[in-house]
Amino acid sequence: MKNSTLATKLMLAAIFLTVLIYFGVNLAAYFTDPYTTTVAYAYTGEEAVTVSGYVARSEEVLAGGGELVYSARREGERVGAGGTVALIYQSVRALEEANTLRSLEEQLQQLLYARTLAAGNQTSARLDDEITGALIKFRQGLSRGGAAPEETASALRSAVLKRTYAYSGTGALEASVASLQEQISALSAAADPGTARVTAPRAGLFSSLVDGYESVLTPEAVLGMTPADYRTLSPEEGAAGVGRMVYGLEWYFLTLMRSEDVGRMQRGDTVTIRFQSGLDRDAEMRVAAISAEDGGRRVVVFSSERNLGLITLLRQQNAQIIFDSHAGVRVPRSSVRVDTQPVTDDEGNPVLDGSGNPRTQTMTCVYCLWGNTARLKPVTVLWQEDEYILVTPDEEGLSAFPARSREGRRLRAGDQVITAAADLYDGKVIR
Repeated sequence: MKNSTLATKLMLAAIFLTVLIYFGVNLAAYFTDPYTTTVAYAYTGEEAVTVSGYVARSEEVLAGGGELVYSARREGERVGAGGTVALIYQSVRALEEANTLRSLEEQLQQLLYARTLAAGNQTSARLDDEITGALIKFRQGLSRGGAAPEETASALRSAVLKRTYAYSGTGALEASVASLQEQISALSAAADPGTARVTAPRAGLFSSLVDGYESVLTPEAVLGMTPADYRTLSPEEGAAGVGRMVYGLEWYFLTLMRSEDVGRMQRGDTVTIRFQSGLDRDAEMRVAAISAEDGGRRVVVFSSERNLGLITLLRQQNAQIIFDSHAGVRVPRSSVRVDTQPVTDDEGNPVLDGSGNPRTQTMTCVYCLWGNTARLKPVTVLWQEDEYILVTPDEEGLSAFPARSREGRRLRAGDQVITAAADLYDGKVIR
């Protein structure tokens, strides 16, 4: 029994000693190994400044309002002159009945469409594609704004309903059509005749929001705005309406910028503006106006004739003004070096200068792991930040090496870049 206990203790001691030695060796290697690496990856660096400002358009408020209003148009929908944009009802009951009537008419249109479709594989495939498209748009609406737009949800419901009746046959379909037509006739006959229509004074885009800036941020006002004017901007008090009409094609974004940032732009220049919310794409805009300096600041007005239908709800916005962008490979600042290498021909032989001495070429480079050796890869610096540098392969530097080895010396995303090393040179065995 004593011999067994002693053997167990000796075995445990041996295991503990082995583990201790293992960790000791690895710890020593960690502190004595002078080589550290990191993965290079593709990256786009941007020269940008963050600002806040206002979106301006040529707008007109549509008189009317209250809780008994139904907007007959979608946000950003184009409306012709005299077209109905909203309906104002005299009572809550009239509004509820009108909403019921609209719902029944929508269902009837869906059923009539389903009735016109012939049965068969082609019809099923067509409806399946319609449902798939509606689902994709519904999901995109959720991902952009947290809730799907009503028109997207309606399109999805419509597609599913059509597919359901395509399966169930024409008997049930005809009975549903007849029932809906009877309900619509009854509700239409009892409709309140006192409903008031709001129409568009002239052709433009409809927007359901009224915020009081419609008469303040006019194109004429923003193009001539000074820093003092900008600092006192405020919406018109008591502004109300059933919506507004947006005219023309051009819209504006104005902001108060530091003069040193404005100095990088001139009137007529094109810049990229990325809004914080409300527009899911970068906007290419032209510098339309730059005010005189006041307190180290200037009002800058940008204009665009694209995406007007997508920005009808935008007003106060935070945005990034992107002056320039650079796409390349991101590496740590500590990995970029300047080195001198001999120039060789395609056979790997040294190239001599006029005096018969081997030619050399000084190049900016990084060293990457190539098997168990360090390989020099020439690069051109595109953009620098405090912690990283954006680079791209240097074609002139690559020409100093034999043609057969140039692709292997081209820096790519995913390369293991050596960030710290002692006495590093091309071809040095480091592992």
